[in-house]
Amino acid sequence: MPTKKIKKRNVKRKPVIKAKNVVVKKSRAVSKKVVAPKRVARRVPAKNKLKIVVKNLVLFGILFVLSVVIASISSNELVDQLFWILAIITAFVAVAFLIVLLILVFMKQIRK
Repeated sequence: MPTKKIKKRNVKRKPVIKAKNVVVKKSRAVSKKVVAPKRVARRVPAKNKLKIVVKNLVLFGILFVLSVVIASISSNELVDQLFWILAIITAFVAVAFLIVLLILVFMKQIRK
């Protein structure tokens, strides 16, 4: 029996794109890595914390009083508004330091 010849279909395939070897060059500035020295967290003693908080509380209290006095004395409306805003901000910061001071005092009392 004679064999039949089967024709192969010419199927057009998409050409396979080969990845090119890409060499990434790093700039000299990027390749150098700067490493900061490790810092050891120092614990601040409770007495120093208390002193810092009291100093900041007194400072912002004085700033609050000064800004209220200047706001009440000034005749210019712009300066008046500016110092009232400054008084409000310093009052909030002073109250925050007062809260921190109370927390530190209560923590000191609880430890005893």
